[in-house]
Amino acid sequence: MTDLAAQNIPFYWASIFFRNLLKDGVRHVIISPGSRSTPLTMAAAAHPRLQKQVILDERSAAFTALGIGKATGRPAVLVSTSGTATANYFPAVIEARQSGVPMILATADRPPHLRSTGANQAIDQLKLFGDYPVFFHEVGEPVLGEDDLKRLGMLSRQAAGLARQKRGPVHLNFPFRKPLEPEPGFVKKIKDENSDDPLPGSNKFQQEESFRIPDEIQQAMGSAERPLIVVGPTAPGDDTESIAQLAKKLNSPLLTESTLPDDQHVIHGFTVFLRNEQIRRQLQPDLLLRFGFQSTDKSLEKALGDWQTGRHYHFASTPDWHDATFSESRHIPWGGRPLSLDRLPGSDRDLWLREWKRQELFAEEHLQAAMNGSEALTDGHIYHHLLPQCPDDHFLAVSNSFPARDIQLFGGRVTRRPLFLNRGASGIDGVTSTAMGLSVGLNRPGVLITGDLAFLHDANALLNRRMISRNLAVIVINNAGGSIFRMLPIEQHKQYFENYFETPQSADIHRLAASFDIPCHRIQTLEEIRRFDLGQWQKQHRGLSVMECRTDAEASMELRRTCWNYSP
Repeated sequence: MTDLAAQNIPFYWASIFFRNLLKDGVRHVIISPGSRSTPLTMAAAAHPRLQKQVILDERSAAFTALGIGKATGRPAVLVSTSGTATANYFPAVIEARQSGVPMILATADRPPHLRSTGANQAIDQLKLFGDYPVFFHEVGEPVLGEDDLKRLGMLSRQAAGLARQKRGPVHLNFPFRKPLEPEPGFVKKIKDENSDDPLPGSNKFQQEESFRIPDEIQQAMGSAERPLIVVGPTAPGDDTESIAQLAKKLNSPLLTESTLPDDQHVIHGFTVFLRNEQIRRQLQPDLLLRFGFQSTDKSLEKALGDWQTGRHYHFASTPDWHDATFSESRHIPWGGRPLSLDRLPGSDRDLWLREWKRQELFAEEHLQAAMNGSEALTDGHIYHHLLPQCPDDHFLAVSNSFPARDIQLFGGRVTRRPLFLNRGASGIDGVTSTAMGLSVGLNRPGVLITGDLAFLHDANALLNRRMISRNLAVIVINNAGGSIFRMLPIEQHKQYFENYFETPQSADIHRLAASFDIPCHRIQTLEEIRRFDLGQWQKQHRGLSVMECRTDAEASMELRRTCWNYSP
């Protein structure tokens, strides 16, 4: 089909691109409206096998794609017009690269002859995102020569494959010249062809069957008397089940910030007891096996800095090196593959494991006593009362700032659930959009716990409420500002602290939700949180709903300090 009318060529070119992406397992397209992207938008719209979402705000769109990538391990495709629309993807591109999430950006652009001329809505989009994409390609203007179409097919395979293999965002820049709009009859013809094509298999990228642990590390495992396994944030598809099996094989304590099966080797409460310097010395390991990305828990980060074992191996999810504690760890290119454990001998280290479990028990008792001593509604009470009500089939998404820390402190055995946080760059932007992407990608109900500032920062996500077909309860912990700064020395500067750092807000979250026709419930006292039934609320309010919990910021900070001030 090389003798097309000029106005049909860009649309056909984009249709070939999407057909090939489907063959490589891509299923989701997130479109933000625009003119220059008309060929890409129409091509996606005319393919019934693609699941499309139209999202006005490009920043929200990109974080939605991030959530889908986290949920499925496959890249969602972002479609935008030229100019600043594309630039709004940048925060999510950074997060995708830093956390190993696949994503494809298909950005429309002005043709080369209009660049650097002052033409309207034309900016320099070539490598706009710097080194954050794992692959960039300037696609070139549509040409229907045999080699050009072969190259376009190869590009689709490259984009889908590299986004998963290299674990990050891929940026493809599509220049188009007018006319951009295809003939209606030609669109119907292509749509009919798309409908007749059977849905291809997923062609899901398969990790290598297993990862063989190097002999040197196996020997270290065999000789260690006090091994410790630490799992930080992980990338989509990382095989954490085999990490749990490794802990059983070594009879080793396992500290995790990611979802793992809950058994006797998983240690809870470490964010409490590892703040104690004496306990850190008592629990000094002689072998550290670290998996995933850099740990973000402050007490664990401090411990990793203290524990200079001489035998510290970091099994990395991506090729990037992560060792913010300068612990002289050895980088192991694991890539999330299942660990081969057949040759590892079992071991009896009951005394070492029991010491960790003893500290876990003391920390849980200390935490419960602290919770019982507070009469005001604090941030901690939200986790303590609502998380146990989350059904096992729900995923849990958590905002950055204090919620990311509090989920470890007050969340109990939270890592047994499907748990998602944007800890690559740890921003508060795009939190609600990410959770909505998770909901679409997982196709299961979920709960998001977020702060008031993060919720307001991503308020445009509420425009997309109709895309949520399963229940998604957004729990907004409203402590009237950025109370995380209360844990920093800047709090001593009373003259500047409130206006320049804590930034208290007076937005009415209940009215904000109502303006988007989203049901909202407000909780303001301990008695109200104790009476609240999350399951009943979700039964009565299908789709997206909001619960605003107005907590006492000062009492919440005092509760945290009590928990952190731990001494067995």
